[in-house]
Amino acid sequence: MGFDMEQTDQLILDTAHRLFTDQCGADVVNGAERGEAPERLRQAILDAGLTLAWVPEAAGGVGGSLALGLNLIRQAAGFALPVPLADALVANLLLAESGLAVTERWAALAFDGDELPVLLQGEVNGVVAAAAGAPEAAVLVVPVTEKGVVKIATFAPSTIEMEHQESLAGEARTRVILKSAIPGQLSGPVDGMTADGLKQFCALVRACQIAGALEKIGELTVGYVKERQQFGRPLGKFQAVQHKVADIAGESALAGAAVEQAVRRVSAHPEPFSGDSDIFLPLATAKVVASEAAGKVTRDAHQAHGAMGFSFEYPLQQYSRRVWSWREEFGSEFYWSERLGMAVAAEISALGAGEVAGCAWDAVSR
Repeated sequence: MGFDMEQTDQLILDTAHRLFTDQCGADVVNGAERGEAPERLRQAILDAGLTLAWVPEAAGGVGGSLALGLNLIRQAAGFALPVPLADALVANLLLAESGLAVTERWAALAFDGDELPVLLQGEVNGVVAAAAGAPEAAVLVVPVTEKGVVKIATFAPSTIEMEHQESLAGEARTRVILKSAIPGQLSGPVDGMTADGLKQFCALVRACQIAGALEKIGELTVGYVKERQQFGRPLGKFQAVQHKVADIAGESALAGAAVEQAVRRVSAHPEPFSGDSDIFLPLATAKVVASEAAGKVTRDAHQAHGAMGFSFEYPLQQYSRRVWSWREEFGSEFYWSERLGMAVAAEISALGAGEVAGCAWDAVSR
């Protein structure tokens, strides 16, 4: 992981790594998919305060930087963590940013990048089609809109209608239906927060998860082709397999570099949920590059593994199904590529005559 980290942040990451190593083996991940709730892992994460990494110390949190939280999300993805830590981190950050009380239990983010539920006369109406982590949540954090401004509302799961489903990776996704729902807490307008800015930030979260999972897929593939024998020698000695491994390493590194650039830009911005143009380009680029790499890396990894890669007992499928799911959430690479193209075209069209030459490259490379 290449994010710049302060010493305290690194200590937190080291603690998280030990926790994940001890309590998040492949058996725990597969067990969660079979319906065996990872309660010990879930409680350990709460006890370590990891869900509060982005919450200020004054509000009872860790007070970590944006880079810490995004690095933690990337690290957790490398363990195929069967607990919605990433979305809980964002949910608690929204609570802190809006001035609402932060829960020490699990919070779920009821936002999937589509239109926000509407607040009118104190009641919320709308549908969130794929909220992550809602089944085990003590509170649902729902960004809502009122007269064009974003506010944050919270709901107890028992007070609203929910339909529980699963993603391709077996992760919980819940359809949240709000019909004249009365929030338990409701913030005022959140300065510097827009619906598109929220979507961009969550797209970066998914890009971080993809980057972390791709790194693990690369490790699994290298280990497998070193050990697996064919025609009297390891698979890794065959040139065609070496090309696959090299492609995996290159695509994973490219995704990691794009994600790290986006993290640096958003960490330096005073309003990371604003959707400003100066952070849009790196965030959108990170999601495009990571999502494209998700398809290429998993294809090559499964080809190198053969049938073993699809075995439920072998961990490769835990990661490949996750990145296939994450690449579509909060906008696919096709969605963000179109947005990038439209942004560059708009910038070019705004220039006067004689200023167009080279400006497309300047726009996407700054």
